[in-house]
Amino acid sequence: IPEQEAAGVAVGSKAHIRVPALGDMMIEGRLKRFGVNADRESGTVEGIFEISNAEGRLRPGMRAEFSVVLQEREDVIAVPREAVQGDPSNRVVFVTDFDLDNAFVRVPVILGESNDRYVEVTSGLFPGDEVVTRGAYSLMFAGGGAGISLKEALDAAHGHEHNEDGSEMIDADRARKAAETRVARGDLPNAEPAKTSKFLMVYAALITLVSIILWQRLLQRKTEGAT
Repeated sequence: IPEQEAAGVAVGSKAHIRVPALGDMMIEGRLKRFGVNADRESGTVEGIFEISNAEGRLRPGMRAEFSVVLQEREDVIAVPREAVQGDPSNRVVFVTDFDLDNAFVRVPVILGESNDRYVEVTSGLFPGDEVVTRGAYSLMFAGGGAGISLKEALDAAHGHEHNEDGSEMIDADRARKAAETRVARGDLPNAEPAKTSKFLMVYAALITLVSIILWQRLLQRKTEGAT
């Protein structure tokens, strides 16, 4: 525990512990006691935390990352850290538009305290607002000339395909898109009938031309016979 933070940590303080070997699972522990000595080089003091290992998944020597909860407050609005975008002087989140389908509103926010997972929002949001977490970064650049379309941003935000106008892609849209792709690359299922029709048109034109020639010759013979 950093020495400058140790004064705010008391025995019994809650800690969120993550062991990379166990994936994204978060383990909760409690500070049981401080170590005897401080590390001068790193400027830290040891903390001994008590955690549950009933399933025996933790092993001695496993690397762990942890954050200690210094204070807890109730009735605050907080959002996942990945929902917050923008630079430090202009923080924003994207909120679902309840009037329009597949639309989001860019909302400036003022932030408060934070931990390893959530950030407090002191101004800009209301209880019940739905914020974008996955894909929020892409929404920052949608329509802003950065080469990311609204479709790409919504695909990233929702995790499934959308049409270019932002509406959700249904089975009929997917079938139409597949057909347009086949047309674009010349892989048409009706290409052969089209060739046949063209051949029949040429054949009919040749028959007409031959008929005209024969009629002209017949007319010429009748004229010669009359003279």
